[in-house]
Amino acid sequence: MLGTAVSRTVIAAALLGLASVTAVSQTARPADYEIGPGDVLKVVVIGQAQMTGDFPVDPEGMVNFPILGKIKAAQHTTLELERKVTTLLADGILRRPQVTISVAEYGSQRVFVTGEVQRPGRYPLKADRTLLALLGDIGPLSQNVGHEVIVIRPPGLAGAVSGAAVTAGTTDPPESAGTSTGVGDPSAGVADATAPASIPGLPFVAPGSEVIRISLLELQSGNPEKNVTLKAGDTVYFPKASQVYVMGSVARPGPYRYQEGMTVLQVLTLAGGVTERGSQGRAKFIRIVDGKKVEKKAKPTDLVLPEDTLLVPERFF
Repeated sequence: MLGTAVSRTVIAAALLGLASVTAVSQTARPADYEIGPGDVLKVVVIGQAQMTGDFPVDPEGMVNFPILGKIKAAQHTTLELERKVTTLLADGILRRPQVTISVAEYGSQRVFVTGEVQRPGRYPLKADRTLLALLGDIGPLSQNVGHEVIVIRPPGLAGAVSGAAVTAGTTDPPESAGTSTGVGDPSAGVADATAPASIPGLPFVAPGSEVIRISLLELQSGNPEKNVTLKAGDTVYFPKASQVYVMGSVARPGPYRYQEGMTVLQVLTLAGGVTERGSQGRAKFIRIVDGKKVEKKAKPTDLVLPEDTLLVPERFF
């Protein structure tokens, strides 16, 4: 009886594992994806190690498959090609062949990477098409890289974005910026369909593009909500680090590198603290909101935003 129970447990676990593999396989290969030159296909033929592996699609759209030779893969979906290979193998080569084909690398679908990276240029999308997978391909970032990654999606490619992307066109009110909740902080992923005509560091952004801002720190720490799913044609931009400017009655006035989550007290500490003639209680932000200069009282626990100016005036007496 004990042996029977153990056997049933092992069989149930095996079936559960098989179901999980099947689910992952189906997720990783959308049936409507049309294969193109530059893609890399993952082919599995059960029981045939020499026919199993990763096979690139050449510029003519052909795959050089063992025994079968060159087969046209371009303009077929993975499911269509799978059926085609199965039929060819069943024609006098294998008895009841079991074939699965998925995309290991979307070489025909590329994104453009620019900004503070050591190797800018076009990169093929990996099988999961995520920003984190792309980050692994890019390699080390520049020492001057900022606190966020910006994904620009041209008009016509707009669609579902993985992660906590805010509904297009919604923004947080500027007066709430700097609170402990982080509202107004660009570290939150925001998809903005009303993209500006330009972004500092980029010459042009097409009107109507989606602009998705992702915290680099949270992305690298593995936050799944920040791991955006990319699309072919996206531009992935790594801006230069922003500055925070400290002026007035501090020991060392001047620009300081912005770090995500910085508070007023931390910035003042970097600037050497308030002088004897300074009035920390009257410190204020000077920031640009919608092209207009806005002044706001700065409390020690308030969050600082990129390109803020923090002014510490002198005491009255």
